[in-house]
Amino acid sequence: MQISPLKILRNTNWRMVLAGVCAVGMLHIIAVFTEPRLAQSNAYARLAPNLPLNKMVVMPPITSDNQPLPFLSPDARYAVCRFITAYGPVAFNAVLLGPGWLATVYSEDGASLNTTVAVPERNQTIVALRLVPSDDRFMGLTPQAAGRSAKSTTALPVGAKSGIIVVRAPNRGPAFADLHEAALLQASCRQLKSK
Repeated sequence: MQISPLKILRNTNWRMVLAGVCAVGMLHIIAVFTEPRLAQSNAYARLAPNLPLNKMVVMPPITSDNQPLPFLSPDARYAVCRFITAYGPVAFNAVLLGPGWLATVYSEDGASLNTTVAVPERNQTIVALRLVPSDDRFMGLTPQAAGRSAKSTTALPVGAKSGIIVVRAPNRGPAFADLHEAALLQASCRQLKSK
């Protein structure tokens, strides 16, 4: 007995098929949004105990024996800073040297608060961020709001309570290793004094 594809298409309950596809889609969306809260440990919990507060640390090259986090790419170098803005703003500065370089500010739960990618047409991209507490504290007026002109370019304010800053530098081979290491060491993350 031969089964006709046309007969199968006519006898299929398309409402049930559509309902099944919608149910699977909703389940997928729920799983994606709840996974960070259900995970036993996140990147912040794994890295924070080994990182000083408000200080940039250049991590050693990623190898099979040295992986602070799973799935870190061995073709890149990383500088990391654990920050807390409870005692005032934190200044973050870095120089991104070209394509593949990026600086990202993550909250404790892994949400990306700010990402800066190196501009391919430039030799370097300068990142200047001021991480400020994300509550309703008054942090003072900007010079422009007080009726004065700004003396210099101010850092972009980013609201965050605590988290990790990651500077990623692609590994372009031994010829660039010293240059990349120097740029990663130049990146800074420091507590600003409250006025």
